[in-house]
This record gives sequence, C-alpha cells and structure tokens, in this order.
Amino acid sequence: MMNKILSVVLCSLLSIGLFAESNTPFTNSSIGASNTQKDKYTFGDFFDALDLPTVLGVGITPNGIEGATFNSAMRLGWRHHKNYGTFVYITYDTHSNTYDSLQVEGSNIRNGEVWYNEVGMSVGYRFPLVKDIKAFYEDPYFHPWDMYVSLQPGISIATVKDINSYNGEGGGYEMQNYDHVVPTLRFSAGVEWFIMPNFGVFAEAAYTQHLLPTIIEQAAIDKREIKAPTGPLTLSIGLSLFFN
Repeated sequence: MMNKILSVVLCSLLSIGLFAESNTPFTNSSIGASNTQKDKYTFGDFFDALDLPTVLGVGITPNGIEGATFNSAMRLGWRHHKNYGTFVYITYDTHSNTYDSLQVEGSNIRNGEVWYNEVGMSVGYRFPLVKDIKAFYEDPYFHPWDMYVSLQPGISIATVKDINSYNGEGGGYEMQNYDHVVPTLRFSAGVEWFIMPNFGVFAEAAYTQHLLPTIIEQAAIDKREIKAPTGPLTLSIGLSLFFN
C-alpha cells in the first residue's frame, strides 16, 4: 500500500512540472543575479527548483496517551523561487510511540508500541526576511533568511502488533501486523537560513490534527481518557539541498 501511495504523490509532483512548463512567460530570480525574462519555463527550470530536505525532530502528544518520540522525514519539494514565494512538497514521515493500559483494536497487547507511517502533500509560502519587503518584490535579490508557513493534507497509517499461537511445527507464538488509516491535516511554520546558494538549514514547528481517531485514540476514547482525536506536536530541524 505504501508503494502505491508514494507512486501517486510522485506523479502529482511531476504534474506540477507539466503545469509550470505550460505557463509563459516566467520570471526567474537566480541566486546572486537580477531577474531575467525567459520565453518559457522548461523542465530544466523545474528540476533546478527541486530540493531534498532531510528532517529530524522530536514529537509529543498533548493529550498524554502516547509517549514522546523521535521522528525522521524525507521530502521532495518544488519552489517557485528558491527563498521566497510558493512551494509544494511531498513528505514521508515515520516514527513510533508507546502506549500503556489500552485495549487497542487489532491487538492483544495492552502495553506496547505503535508505528506511524505518514504521507502527505504540503502547499505553502515563503516570506523574505528583508528590511524593505515592498522594494524586494519590485526587484528581488538574494537574501539568506526567510520564514514559511504550510498546510499539508495527508494520511497516517498506524501499525500495531498482535501475538497469536503458532500452529506450525515447533509451536510457540507469532506476531502479526494490524494497520489502520486515518486522514490528517498538518500545520507548519519555520525559519530557513541559506548558508550557500544550494544549501540551507531550517527549524520548524508543526501540529498534525487527526481528522478521525487513530486506533490508539479510539482505545483512549473508549476508556474515557480523552474525548476527541487530536494529534502530535513536532519540533524539527533539517537541511535543504538543491540539485542546482
């Protein structure tokens, strides 16, 4: 299922390039140079605008039903301009949390671990951190600092273990996975600093709202520990790497 999801979002990102290529003219503000008018936005421009952020962070669950976690994410992004303007990226995030004294659907483990695999597509905007923003938009130039906000719809796939007797030779027990999918909406804000034209670092805060209860949240609702689904709060740092 994960391979199918990633294929869909990769095709979606490629379609952005096809859409951008069909729009003319396009003003390209390159790092360290003034704007030049181009006759056509090409696939070369599209791939030059791609970046591959690597993200590491920590997450907590405000409702307290799951333990804190370390998380890592892979992203593939496209930016209209490198350090200001609109951007789109797809992301794959994985992390695990512990839970305690819950009767979870699909599992006979009351104190255990749940793994989350999350996929989404984010749309956002970068704001240049400059002294005169009006003058900047009239004649853009390279600047090392920007801040950004984004909104990301997606899905979260929770996986728990179920222990059953093994009926094969030798007996014993076996563990099986149980998966559960819910839609999510992620809100992010961050600050980015370009150390070099093709390399930057950023810090980000994000909150993910589960639109439906996960299997852990549903178990806590049934136990009357919480009333409604929420989601994790994540603090991350990352590196922005560009093809060009």
